[in-house]
Amino acid sequence: MCGARRRPPRARRTPTDDPRAAPPREGRGAHVARTPLHARISEDLRGRIHDRELSPGDLLPSESALQEQFSVSRSVVRQALATLEAEGLVRRAKGRGTVVAPRGELHRNVDLSSGLMAQLQQRGARTTTEVLRLEQADPPQHVTALGERVTVLERLRRVDGEPAAFIRTYLPIAIGSALDRAALTDTSLHHLVGEVTGRRVADGRRTIRAVAAAPPLHAVLGVAAGAPLLLLEGMSVDQDGSPVEEFSTWHRSDRIAFDLALQPGAPRTGGAESGTGRPDGSLGPAGGVALGGSDERLDRAIALAEETLAELRAVRRAR
Repeated sequence: MCGARRRPPRARRTPTDDPRAAPPREGRGAHVARTPLHARISEDLRGRIHDRELSPGDLLPSESALQEQFSVSRSVVRQALATLEAEGLVRRAKGRGTVVAPRGELHRNVDLSSGLMAQLQQRGARTTTEVLRLEQADPPQHVTALGERVTVLERLRRVDGEPAAFIRTYLPIAIGSALDRAALTDTSLHHLVGEVTGRRVADGRRTIRAVAAAPPLHAVLGVAAGAPLLLLEGMSVDQDGSPVEEFSTWHRSDRIAFDLALQPGAPRTGGAESGTGRPDGSLGPAGGVALGGSDERLDRAIALAEETLAELRAVRRAR
């Protein structure tokens, strides 16, 4: 109609492409109100298993005890237990009841320069890789050592057919342009870089933190939004000290566990957070942890484990 006023178009909402962005949170009461009864039971037991309150081989509360605790019917309890059994967290023991299953997690040594694929294959795990992105782009603000343009490589790592880790790697153009997309599906990145460029990953730093799975990353990894993930970030340099990569790897905490080997060595100046492990600004040993005497090394390892576990619990409580 002539003279009719037009409403301004609404701004389109686009999902963030940064998996580290925190998902929107709602009040805990609203979450509980919408959660089915069987899911509340399975979530409670799942949390106790992940927090080590229930260890492999421990007997779960009986069906009648769970009925009384949650004021639900036996069928609801059995549905919750069936969910946990399908996830591989519990199993039915004839004549005993339901027990916590042995942990099916795989371990990654974060103080080794070798990547996740190489380590898992050495342990006999069946791994596959899907290349989701391989293209040139402007680097984000936190990537400063690789040049004005970089190659962005995003991969999804599966173990025994199940998503286990999402990897985002930034590479110098000279390295990225030499990579073959098909070769990346069955060869580790470090091996391929050495093969096609002659540059070998020799040093670097690593940082570990616990984060919540935010959209759209949670869908890629096959977990619920807000589920706890282990994030490993770092950079690597070659035998000449030149930067090779900067990366972030989000691991499913129910599939992958981190190991840290204690090795004797003098404390370094600088630290992992600054990324300057030596006075000249070059990087120290991968891992980024300054170690002193044996008692100090043990205290640092215990503190690191307790800090990571506390972060995972905080993420789970915030869901």
